[in-house]
Amino acid sequence: MPAQAEMLFDELDNAIGGVPAHLLMPVWPRTEALLKRVVKPETGYGLLDVLTNLQIGKWQLWIINDFQAAVITEIQNRPLHKVLWCQFIAGDDFDQWLSDWERVQAEFARSNDCVAVEFAGRRGWQKMQASYADYKPIRTIYRKEL
Repeated sequence: MPAQAEMLFDELDNAIGGVPAHLLMPVWPRTEALLKRVVKPETGYGLLDVLTNLQIGKWQLWIINDFQAAVITEIQNRPLHKVLWCQFIAGDDFDQWLSDWERVQAEFARSNDCVAVEFAGRRGWQKMQASYADYKPIRTIYRKEL
């Protein structure tokens, strides 16, 4: 079971907090509106799948600046180590909160004994390279629909 996602850092410029599973339903309508942008059939998940994984505690929900953004994370237990995987990131004005989010996710990952943080994204994430200078591409994901 991961350390609680109820972290809120006072020293950040942006309000970033984890939503515990028992408080999920009151915030779900606003979260769902954000996630509709990125939860697409090609991801293999629907919005109901996201909600279910959050409710059972497999995934964690993070809200940034009163629903300016929402992030879904998962602590993956791999054979050699644990990794914090950012499943979905949706929102606006990334440049305003991305560096604070990086600090929060890194601390959450460390507190759960993860050795790394990973995510996959569209090529537009390469534009954010300044904010993510410590991240190194380890693979590119290509997909052929069958």
